[in-house]
Amino acid sequence: MKMPKRLIAGAVVLMLGASPLLHVMADERGDHGRGDDRGGPPPGHWDNRGNEHRGPDNDRRGGPPRDFGPVRQTIHDNRGYFVRGAPPPPGIRLVRGQPLPRGYYGERLDGRALSRLPVYPGYEWRRMGGDIFLMAVGTGIVYEILDGVLY
Repeated sequence: MKMPKRLIAGAVVLMLGASPLLHVMADERGDHGRGDDRGGPPPGHWDNRGNEHRGPDNDRRGGPPRDFGPVRQTIHDNRGYFVRGAPPPPGIRLVRGQPLPRGYYGERLDGRALSRLPVYPGYEWRRMGGDIFLMAVGTGIVYEILDGVLY
């Protein structure tokens, strides 16, 4: 009697574990659930290639850009709205692609500074000493570090 329950439980765990893998495979194929052989995004999908920097009032889908040159320029042009943060505690070092060190979250920027930066849903701008960094809100992973942009 115990064997069938274990077998069923094992099958359920296997199906649940494989479901994210199926989504990854669909993304790599490029069909995104489209169901045809053409590939590419589904109908009605907004393709934002070429929109590397959007203003703070514009919605942006697809995450932050790879080139943050325009953001650096915005900070430089509006440096009166940005102030240095407190230096990080000893031993704290941010690494792009890694989660924030345990117990450290950086400092929030004030509303005046945030109003000059682009908004990326699911990400938040923070500061640490003379640096500004962009982190994923849900995971705390550092997406980008703008070294030395705060004077």
